[in-house]
This record gives sequence, C-alpha cells and structure tokens, in this order.
Amino acid sequence: MSPYQHILVAIDLSENSAQVLQKAQLVAQQNNAALSILYVIEPIADAANYAFDSTISIDYLPIQQDIEASSKEKLSALTSSLALLEKKQYVEIGRPADTIHQFCDEHNCDLIIIGSHGRHGISLLLGSTANAVLHGAKCDVLAVRFKESLNI
Repeated sequence: MSPYQHILVAIDLSENSAQVLQKAQLVAQQNNAALSILYVIEPIADAANYAFDSTISIDYLPIQQDIEASSKEKLSALTSSLALLEKKQYVEIGRPADTIHQFCDEHNCDLIIIGSHGRHGISLLLGSTANAVLHGAKCDVLAVRFKESLNI
C-alpha cells in the first residue's frame, strides 16, 4: 500500500476536534503527507427563506459573514499548536458531507479523517455527518472515535 499524499481532516470545531487533529497530524507525519483542515458551515438561508420572486426574504448575509469570520478565528486558535500554515486551513459554506466530497475531488485528497461520537439516532455507529462522508467518499475515510472523559 502506498502512503497517503494529501489528507483532509474535517472538523466541527467542538471540544473533540483537538483529538481528531492530533490523530490527523500523526497520520500525516507517518505518511509524509500534506494535511488540510476543513470546517464546513451550514448555510443559514435555505429554500424556506426565499420569497416567491426568488429573493431572500430576510438578509442573512451579515449573519453568515459573522459566523464565517468567527469560525476562521476558532479554527486558527485550535490549530495554533500544530505546525500548519494558514493556507491549509479552510472554512467553507455548504452541506458538510457534500462540501467535504467536493473539496477532496478539487484538492486530490486520498484520505479523509473525521471525528465520530456515535450518538445520533439511526447513524448510531458513526454519526450522521461521518456516515454521509463515508458512504459518498471516493477515497479512504478514517473515523476517529472520540475519547469521552469520565466525570464521576
């Protein structure tokens, strides 16, 4: 098996993201691979927010821009401990699984690393986003199981 060349780690900026980033950095080092980090923001405006004339009934653009700016700051803070250039950190707006697949196609990623906590109903084993990424990916997917802290 040849080593991976370009690894995408998709995170959700939760407290568990550091675990996923640590695993991704280790796998990237072991394979001498490029590592890109992606956070996907779900769009605020959807079909329910459009008026009959195809215009958005409420102006969500300023809110979406604030969320994007805040997300970039959080991503930068989270990755500050890694030796990762800012140009390898991406914040995109879209449906998470679709955006992750598209990013992989456009950037020739050969491995996706994503976190999994397994607490989402039907997708009990992986979580809904991880499950959707796994089933639509054209490359390998590594699901990192979150280590839950025990507060007794």
